Amino acid sequence: MSDALFSSEFEPADTRYLWRLWFADLLDLATSALLGWGALRALDVDRTPRALVVAGVVTWLLMSVAGGLSGWTLGRGLVGLRLVSDGGAPGPVRGFLRAFLVPLDLPIAPMLQRRYCDRSLKVQPEAVPLLTKKWQRGLGWQGFWLLMVFASVWFVVMPTRSEALTYLKKLDGWRCCHAKTPPSPFKCSTSVSRAVSEAKDGDAQAQAIVADCPRASAEMGR
Repeated sequence: MSDALFSSEFEPADTRYLWRLWFADLLDLATSALLGWGALRALDVDRTPRALVVAGVVTWLLMSVAGGLSGWTLGRGLVGLRLVSDGGAPGPVRGFLRAFLVPLDLPIAPMLQRRYCDRSLKVQPEAVPLLTKKWQRGLGWQGFWLLMVFASVWFVVMPTRSEALTYLKKLDGWRCCHAKTPPSPFKCSTSVSRAVSEAKDGDAQAQAIVADCPRASAEMGR
């Protein structure tokens, strides 16, 4: 019997590259959670558990629709897979529907060794070796989400407006403002920079805090 009978060409489509696609979907879910968290911090709204879930779900839906348009997501690009249907991109409708099915598929796929939900949508992964021309054509989509990840990390690390102003009104903030050694030099410098930025934009509360903070006032006058 020919070895070709055991090649991937004869495997059911929903078993092909099972673990690579599983990891890519898990990575995309984690990415959507990070982007949602970063968006809430960028907007400086209350980050309640409900708000975090809603932001993550909305981001996941947008990512899934975009992934349906192109077949690419950041996770799939990293593992060298593109999702296809009949040789082309699945389309936004399949991408949107898959957003609801992936959370169901992820826990059962390792046990059943099948992607039944993908089979029902008639989508399957296509291997695209890294750095090939076909992979490079998807860099625009992957690059966009990677840029969003970097932006989210920035907003997660840097203090929001409310965090910066609240910090400068506390004892640690007083030490920061009056050239004393604060517990966290990074938090001190970033909070002062954020307060100065808000004051320059005309925020009355920030202007009052900057006026009472010699370090911020000095930075404001530069």
